[in-house]
Amino acid sequence: MAKKPRSPPAPPAKRRRGRPPKPGGPIPHAEVQRAHRTRLAAAGKVVRLVDAASARPVLTSIPGFDPATQLICDRKTFKDMRDNLHNALVKLEVRDQDVARLETRNAYLERELKLQERHLTNSLKEVALVQIK
Repeated sequence: MAKKPRSPPAPPAKRRRGRPPKPGGPIPHAEVQRAHRTRLAAAGKVVRLVDAASARPVLTSIPGFDPATQLICDRKTFKDMRDNLHNALVKLEVRDQDVARLETRNAYLERELKLQERHLTNSLKEVALVQIK
């Protein structure tokens, strides 16, 4: 009987650098995520991580789907995006109203400035005439 070839032994696990964590101290984020995924799996709500490149064949199976102009997302993302775009449109409308108001005010102030210049010019002419006489 020939012996089965053994696979090489696994490399030893890397030890964490620095001081060991204190009991009851802060928990690393990776451990928190692992525990969260475990709880979700136990509740039957398994979260599956999907690579975007592997999801492409699914998108091509949708008739009429154009990835250049269309997007597939969940409801929360869509609502958030819609709210952000709505807020941006409202801000643009308010700015347009401000610009129109300021342009009207600017035209009024330009007329007032020209009127003041005319009054100043006339008064300087009167002073000059009075001094000549």
